Amino acid sequence: MELTDETVIGKTIVKGKLKFLSPLLLGSGKDDLADIEVMKDSNGNPFIPGTSLAGVLRHYFEENFQDQKCDDSECFWGIHRKKEGNDKKGESYQSAFICHDLFTEKASIRIRDSVKIDPKSQIAEDKGKYNFELIEEGVEFDLLWELILRGNNSKETYHKILATLIDILKTGGLSIGAKTNSGFGKCRLMEVQVIDFKLSEKENVLKWLKQEWQKPDYTGGTSELEVGPFDIENTTFSIDAKFAIKNSIIIRAYSEKAHLSDSTSLTSADKYILPGTSLKGTIRHRALKILKTLSPEGDTAEELIHELFGNAGKDIKPEKEKKGHVQVEEVEITNVEAESQTRIKIDRFTGGTVKTALFDSMPLWSKGDDESLNVIRGSQIRTLIYKPIHFFVIA
Repeated sequence: MELTDETVIGKTIVKGKLKFLSPLLLGSGKDDLADIEVMKDSNGNPFIPGTSLAGVLRHYFEENFQDQKCDDSECFWGIHRKKEGNDKKGESYQSAFICHDLFTEKASIRIRDSVKIDPKSQIAEDKGKYNFELIEEGVEFDLLWELILRGNNSKETYHKILATLIDILKTGGLSIGAKTNSGFGKCRLMEVQVIDFKLSEKENVLKWLKQEWQKPDYTGGTSELEVGPFDIENTTFSIDAKFAIKNSIIIRAYSEKAHLSDSTSLTSADKYILPGTSLKGTIRHRALKILKTLSPEGDTAEELIHELFGNAGKDIKPEKEKKGHVQVEEVEITNVEAESQTRIKIDRFTGGTVKTALFDSMPLWSKGDDESLNVIRGSQIRTLIYKPIHFFVIA
């Protein structure tokens, strides 16, 4: 493929607000305040690198629209091919799609504790406790895309790709960052503005040079493109279930206030939650137990679980690690009240109390009203279901 006309004949700008419906975890590689810290700008505010969002969008498009792959789609995303043999030439074309960094002025950051679980014994690993920073749900980031159209590109193809990306974000079908299979990074695109500049017209050139569209209060764009997105077959199987707490439940977290108990149930954005990590771990453990009961001989059960839930860890070679297909959502626990309980630690050998081991906790108790139930959503994506998946909640 050779570019014969590199003249820029148009630009398309997309502006909007990317609102997160669940916590966001984007690691920076630093560990001064926590084992994993979120990325922050020079002012200490979290931000999303454009490369992170662009990578998620490109992976989504190339995974679901292989039949739409063409010269224009390669130019849209950019390509780099090394020379192979004597007759082939290497190719490198800069991406026509520019995703700017996403910033926000209002964000709440908190630290959440977690523990590594041994997949075989299903108990906590020795020295496996760690913590990580996350951005609380409800935060809105300013989104800005720029699409460059050259004379040898198809504007219709470019805009259909762009419409496909806008559509999946508006419907909340993509998650960003780490732990996305455990409910993190769920987002939705809102307040979309599309500004199209035909640079063959003098009036549009002047509008582009004035850059008035960069002002926060600019309202000269349209809400959608003239072309629609590519069609995609829905290959997602989902389960929505409603649960009521039978007696009590506690997702243990350290108290953040001095007057509270030694341990309380986990909260996010001042709401009691059942984290996706806990729910997913419970489902995985029970699914493995069911499969081993049905097929006690051989490694078929573990292979199926690794295929569904993923496979990673310190004992797994990097080339054998895989991302799971099962996703669960973090859910708010409603219709409950917290009550303090004073407890003691018992020595399992003597049956007596351990000295200085008096502590209190604050579990959540059901109010006994079944009118308001917790909706737990789990989805299994792009793979066949080998055995029925059963959801269990252990209170």
